[in-house]
Amino acid sequence: MDNEITDESIDISKDLLWKVMIEELSFEFMDYFLPEWAENNVDRNKPCEFLDTELANIQDKIVLGLKRADKLIKVFLKDGTEKFIYFHVEVQGYKDDNFSERMFITFYRLYEKYSPQKIMAFALYSDENKNYKPSEFVYEYETVELVYRFATFKILHKSLDELYVKDNIFSFVMLAVRRALDRKSQKDTAQLKWKTDLIKDLVEAGYSDKKIDHVLYFIYYYIGIKDNTITQKLDSNIATITKQQKNMSIPEIVRNAYIEAAEIKGEARGEAKTKDKMILRCFSKGMKISEISDLVDMPTEYIKELVGKK
Repeated sequence: MDNEITDESIDISKDLLWKVMIEELSFEFMDYFLPEWAENNVDRNKPCEFLDTELANIQDKIVLGLKRADKLIKVFLKDGTEKFIYFHVEVQGYKDDNFSERMFITFYRLYEKYSPQKIMAFALYSDENKNYKPSEFVYEYETVELVYRFATFKILHKSLDELYVKDNIFSFVMLAVRRALDRKSQKDTAQLKWKTDLIKDLVEAGYSDKKIDHVLYFIYYYIGIKDNTITQKLDSNIATITKQQKNMSIPEIVRNAYIEAAEIKGEARGEAKTKDKMILRCFSKGMKISEISDLVDMPTEYIKELVGKK
């Protein structure tokens, strides 16, 4: 890992990091949160399909601009049928009073579009408010009563031991987030220790290099170290831990796209032409349109029109 890639030079949004994790570790994600259902139903011989464009098309424009990670995933089942799963990952880190209503609105629009296909909904809360965990939307008026409930998981309510699931690499994602929620663990010196220990355990667990790359990247950037000297120490520790590994560097295309995007941001932050330049640069480096949308907070349709991709 190059020392130039520090949190001082680049700011990667948590929602984008989450989306990459859900997409790259889709089966592990389902195994972690819905183990029995995943074991009994999911056909792992068929890769999941990610329907980001379809999801964006059913959501309001105002919703598209919100800082959160959500994915619509087509999962193939062992019995040959298909199931659409709407996983909504809450990453804003603050209370959203309209969250349950938005979950319901998204559900009924998916139901209207895809019925009779089945739909599952799941909300993962990674915020710091221990009392915030909405799990249902209720509407009542005169003769009408409607209750919509969805599955939830609150990271802050779990201990490190509870978050670790043996032989599931997604555990390391959850452990990193839980550490990041601890005030003491947010200090630079504390980050150096727990990130080094967590990455060491990750590498020693024996997962594939590609999966380790993505999770290592998540751990490195999910919460930033402010002191550049400590960042360099972490880089050195990672180099030592991974020296016997092949292909352990962060994927070049994604890394370079982020670096160049950050450089462009610094040229003229907030200007429309800067965002257009950033979009085109990221697209030329191989980033997906959905990922660019998260990075620059622009609708996917705008990006498609800009890059000429129909």
